Amino acid sequence: MVFGRLLFPGSKLSLKTQSADSALAASCGLTCDDLDEDRLYEAMDALSGKWAGIEKALYSDAFPGGVPLVLYDLTSSYFEGANDKRLAAYGYSRDHPQVILALATGSDGVPIHMEVLKGNRADNATLLPLLASLQRRFGISKAVFSFDGGMSSALNLRQMREDGLGYVTRLSSSTLQALLAQLPAEHQPELWDRTDLAEFEFDGIRYVAAGSEYRRQRDRERREARIAKGRAALEKFNQVQRRKIDIQKLASQVGRMLERGKCLKYFTFHIEENGYATWSEKQDVIEAEEHLDGWYLLTTSLAAEESTKEDVLEHYRNLLEVEDAFRETKNHLKVRPVYHQKDNRMRNHIRICFLAYWISARLRREWGQLGETREVPLILKQLQQIRVGRLKVKGKIYKALMTDIPQSLYIILDQLLLLRLFRQVPEWAL
Repeated sequence: MVFGRLLFPGSKLSLKTQSADSALAASCGLTCDDLDEDRLYEAMDALSGKWAGIEKALYSDAFPGGVPLVLYDLTSSYFEGANDKRLAAYGYSRDHPQVILALATGSDGVPIHMEVLKGNRADNATLLPLLASLQRRFGISKAVFSFDGGMSSALNLRQMREDGLGYVTRLSSSTLQALLAQLPAEHQPELWDRTDLAEFEFDGIRYVAAGSEYRRQRDRERREARIAKGRAALEKFNQVQRRKIDIQKLASQVGRMLERGKCLKYFTFHIEENGYATWSEKQDVIEAEEHLDGWYLLTTSLAAEESTKEDVLEHYRNLLEVEDAFRETKNHLKVRPVYHQKDNRMRNHIRICFLAYWISARLRREWGQLGETREVPLILKQLQQIRVGRLKVKGKIYKALMTDIPQSLYIILDQLLLLRLFRQVPEWAL
């Protein structure tokens, strides 16, 4: 199922059909008949009670010397159909019950640990329990932890400093604005250079501000697009003729509408007696954002002597790269939607996806060292062009033959040092 998820992502029911024209079953010492749905579910159920040992073994194999940097990311997966709702719950997505997937990886994106959490759990409530799990299960306590702003509550960061844990995280733009209001003139953005990093301390906490002209333009265009979307939504709202006027309900409707468009903070609006909305744009909010366009704020518990401002930025950029890789791989593996109804099967389905992701990340790391930069799923898809044929004489199989390898695939196999695996038909395929 792990290899099937990597090569033919889909349901358990479809695995037998999708893999029928491949050597997947044979390479695992099975036949296609062994890929019966009931037997697959039995195998999946066997993961329960063994997962901690599996993760420990994978960690020892991937990180024999430990990890100096741990990256932490959150995502979600939604469920279709009825279930007992003990694990799945309605979170930010109101359309489906969902679970939260908390993932810790090394600096190169190879996963270390995954937890499946209730879908309505707040992001910042996931960090400290995960740190405890990493210390308890893997003995990780001296690493630097990098995570995004959703997990960086003041309470979490204070607790990590008290525990002597190193961290790098991004703070929200509102936090940046509030902080700047308290800083002296020599630390204001007008004096910062977007081609460099600005570093300062406040109340004993170290901050690094990073920016670029590209981000400045992107921030401006994003804000202008959201404001334009808000204006259009308000104008459309006023085009509706209403017989009954409930000012409070209409005001609530407009607020939700602007919030969905991520532009509520830019508008002040009022519902008139006739049910129409009047509004104005908050120029002070817009100008405050323009003041900070292109900048984002990192904070760290690492002292300047042990980690330069460039190191701090690099730790955070590693997190962004892992988030992108995880998002692409998750889409390929088709983690969601999930149709399992029992909590243990929900978890084990996601664990199988985790194992497939672990293989993909290991291959990305090893192949990257050989100069390969393309996505692993794309390469594996190309390699599926290589086939094993069977020569029959009088209805009996006489010999198994490897099909000719196209020149384009030969170059890939040579670069990845895999040619030796394809020089002859493997014994399990005979």
